[in-house]
Amino acid sequence: MSKNTAAIETSQVFFTYPDGHAVLKSVTCKIKHGEKVALIGPNGAGKSTFMSLLNGVSLPTHGQVHIDGTRVEKEALVEIRRKVGIVFQDPDDQLFCPTVYDDVAFGPLNLGLAHDEVDKRVKESLALVGLEGFDERSSYHLSFGERKRLALATVLSYRPEILVFDEPSTNMDPLNRRKLINWLKESDKTILLCTHDLDIALEVCDRCILLTDGEIVADDDASKILYDRQLLEANNLELPLALMTHELLNDILKHKDDMNEDHRFIIGNFLHAHRHAHSSDGEIHFHVHAHDDHTHTHDHPPHDHGPDHDHDHDHDHDHDHDDHDADSHEHQHTEQENK
Repeated sequence: MSKNTAAIETSQVFFTYPDGHAVLKSVTCKIKHGEKVALIGPNGAGKSTFMSLLNGVSLPTHGQVHIDGTRVEKEALVEIRRKVGIVFQDPDDQLFCPTVYDDVAFGPLNLGLAHDEVDKRVKESLALVGLEGFDERSSYHLSFGERKRLALATVLSYRPEILVFDEPSTNMDPLNRRKLINWLKESDKTILLCTHDLDIALEVCDRCILLTDGEIVADDDASKILYDRQLLEANNLELPLALMTHELLNDILKHKDDMNEDHRFIIGNFLHAHRHAHSSDGEIHFHVHAHDDHTHTHDHPPHDHGPDHDHDHDHDHDHDHDDHDADSHEHQHTEQENK
């Protein structure tokens, strides 16, 4: 890995099928080492094709793709594929050996590593994804979530510098989805998530690239793109479910005059929940607050607190000054604490 080159760099990349259908059109971008980037877009945008260019499964019709400074071309595919690991949407696409151990050992064995090193990598990779002790089990007897994690282990075993995920959370149960999210957040790898799951993008990634009809239409901080309802809807996407839920509950809290105080208190507390996304440079906190017993609304733009702490606040405060009593707040935070 060279610190002087991008982990992934594409320059004026076009990809056209033999029938003349253009999938990618002048795609240019750079992804730095250690970045966690979400590649989002509607169906047919070209996300899967873009992903296939990164380890030479497909080659661009025009333009260039470089991985850590090495151009992706036939002569360099062995080197490229050691650096880029792709975890497919369907884990069964990359599991084919009789046991879990054999599946994870396949990559290191093909690298020509010694038996002791292969064994070490298998055990380390299985431990990283929470599958210790599964060595002799058949992958076909595992749950879908376990097979998803096994597919990740098969890639980790040859220690690529860059991990590319195709719809990583598809069909995962909530517990395994949370385990995957935590693993992604803690990883120091360069990570590209090609996904429709904008909630995982919001929580894991510090940057977002929006691809539509084969072209990059937005490339910015994840918070800016994923909070932009107008931009997302113009490209056949919706706000992350977490943000939609907060909007809906805020609306209920503001307009349901007949709501009893218990329900109002429960919703008010829920809206104090903090969503966190961690970047390689520091920490980003997404806060959506609603306060009971208020009638004015504040919409605050993002605050830049420097490289160590970036906070995006979207506060909805509903103040009723006639009924306001500083001693009777039923909130998690007082007005003084919010200041």
